Amino acid sequence: MIKKLFIVFVTALVFTGLNNPVFAEDHGEPPVEDLEKQFKNIVLLEKEEDGKVKEYDSLDAIEQEMDSIMTKPLVDHYLNKYYTEKNGEAYGKDLGYPVFVQLDEDYDLEKVNENKYKLTQEGYLETNGNYTLEVMYSYEAGKWVFSDRSVTQNDDGGEMPDTATPAPMIMLAGAGIMILGALALFTRRRTA
Repeated sequence: MIKKLFIVFVTALVFTGLNNPVFAEDHGEPPVEDLEKQFKNIVLLEKEEDGKVKEYDSLDAIEQEMDSIMTKPLVDHYLNKYYTEKNGEAYGKDLGYPVFVQLDEDYDLEKVNENKYKLTQEGYLETNGNYTLEVMYSYEAGKWVFSDRSVTQNDDGGEMPDTATPAPMIMLAGAGIMILGALALFTRRRTA
C-alpha cells in the first residue's frame, strides 16, 4: 500500500512540475553583453598555423560550449560554417567572421513576449557596408540564449540570415533533373 501511495505521489509531483511554466519576466532582460562576449570567444578561437584550434581538442567540445549560449539550429549552423574536424581534432575555417553586436554603440532591445527579446543595431563595416543586425534572444531551460541572428544589407536590400541555406535552389535543380530523366525515359520508349 505504501509503495502505491509513493508511486501516485511521485507521478503527481512529476506532472504538476511539468505543467508549471517558468516565465522570463521573473528573470529580466537577456544579458546581452555577456552572451555577445561568449559568442565572440567561441567564434574567434585562437588557431595554430595549420588551422588547428588551440583551446578545444574536438568539435564536440566546441559544440558543448555553443550549446550553452544558443539554440541547436544556431549551434549546427555556426559549427558547420566556422569549424571542421580532421582526425578527431577541431580545425577552424578561414571564412572571416559574423557581424557582432557593437557593445559600445547604441542598440534597441525590444521585448517581443515573456520569453523573447529582439535586439536591433544599425552599423557600417567596410566588408558589409550599411547593415542592420537583428538578434533574437529566447529564455529556454532556465537561461537566456540566442535563437536567431540575421544581417540585412541596407545599401542594396535583401536579408541575409546567418541560418540561410541553398535548399530551395537544390530542390529546383533536383526537380529539373527529374523532369529531364522522365523526358529521356518517355522518348526512349517511343523510339524503341
